[in-house]
Amino acid sequence: MKKLLITLGVWALVLYGISFFADYFLLYAPSFPYADVLLPETGLPRFVYSWANFDGVHYLTIVKNGYVGTGLIQAFFPVYPALIALDQVFGIDPIISGQILSLVSFLGVLIVWGKLVTAVYGKSISHFSRYALLVFPTAFFFMAVYTESLFLVLVLLSFYAAHQKKWWLAIAAAAVASGTRIVGIALLPALLVEYLDQRNLLTRELLTKPIALLGKLDFTDFTRLISIFLSTIGLLGYSFFLYKEFKDPLYFFHVQEEFGGGRSESLVLFPQVVVRYTKILLTVPVSTWSFFTYLQEFAISMGGLTLLVFGWMRRLRWSHLIYGTIVFLIPTLTGTFSSMPRYVLACFPVFIVWAMMVQNYPKLRFVWYVISSILLVLSTLLFIQGYWLA
Repeated sequence: MKKLLITLGVWALVLYGISFFADYFLLYAPSFPYADVLLPETGLPRFVYSWANFDGVHYLTIVKNGYVGTGLIQAFFPVYPALIALDQVFGIDPIISGQILSLVSFLGVLIVWGKLVTAVYGKSISHFSRYALLVFPTAFFFMAVYTESLFLVLVLLSFYAAHQKKWWLAIAAAAVASGTRIVGIALLPALLVEYLDQRNLLTRELLTKPIALLGKLDFTDFTRLISIFLSTIGLLGYSFFLYKEFKDPLYFFHVQEEFGGGRSESLVLFPQVVVRYTKILLTVPVSTWSFFTYLQEFAISMGGLTLLVFGWMRRLRWSHLIYGTIVFLIPTLTGTFSSMPRYVLACFPVFIVWAMMVQNYPKLRFVWYVISSILLVLSTLLFIQGYWLA
């Protein structure tokens, strides 16, 4: 714990240092709504309130005004802003509250990551993958007013509790996760598979003949499998609220296209998105920050897909792979890789596969840590100064 606290402290201080000195390296040019109103009115220094840039301002709007009366914010799920709002009882500014919540949650991520990955894949894989997460190019989101830290700690806690056969804790964590981000729904099939795997029921014969599986289940199995569906309560509760207020239980999805960013309500297959990005990279001027953003989105998306494929080939735990694959693919189905460098943070099997591939190559690991750290510094600088990344 002492080592983790020191590591987290140094990591956070470095990122805060980047935000403090950002004006010396790059012009402040915010490209998101309310940047000149909602954030400055807090009275906080800009290097502090800039951690609530982009999606952060929408969470702050929810904390301040709720979901009714402001357009588009219904795309953001309620658990994170609700927890931020709780701190207002103590008079804490929502931006500070959001950062505290994110950092405490990220400490939880580092702790549970170590326990889960060590238990399933070994200590060295846990060590290498955890440091890869810390220096990932978009890891700064773990201390921003974003859901990344909270969502990931809930996901890891759910898997770790399931691994320990503490199923009600696993279901509860998954239920809160589904009320934090839409991709929390991926925990439902993952937990179902995890339970069947623990019962040694995921054999090739039963997979090809699923009806035969029913004969292998007893009453306790049926009860447990049905209870796992309670992991969707967060999503169902939010959908019910949207139906009552807006007559559309999927309103969180239907407002996505209005945000821009090239998202579509019609499903778009992954190869089509690759073709789109190839055209973009061939037409956007290389000397612009936009090119850097598009290139990073494309590279991380392709790299993430490659690592997931290797994960299936290396036969990682089925439940982890099913979760990781769903979490990775859902955002791409909207027709864009926009924000994928951030969404990959929740796809923890990607980091495990990477650690497996480089664990016997220390020089390669070192080179990646250095390159990734440089990209983390650059990406943090861009985010703080208001340039779109994810």
